[in-house]
Amino acid sequence: MAHWAWYVLGTIAVAELYRNFTSEEKQEWENKIRMHHGEVGALMALVGLLTESPRLAATGIGLAVHDINDVNKWFTGDKQKS
Repeated sequence: MAHWAWYVLGTIAVAELYRNFTSEEKQEWENKIRMHHGEVGALMALVGLLTESPRLAATGIGLAVHDINDVNKWFTGDKQKS
């Protein structure tokens, strides 16, 4: 099986599990994994710079800039919706 097929199967499996959650289970799961997209962007930009990948760095910078208003909440554990 091609390596990309494992990603597709994994995505389908997670989507199927999520679909079967009750609304309370979905809310609990989402609260555990919530992250500001600025955090993700900062990490992507750093990895992009370290690996000399301009696309990854640019995408990360774009995410970080889009979430700049919540920069004081990044990496603090504050998972409240903003």
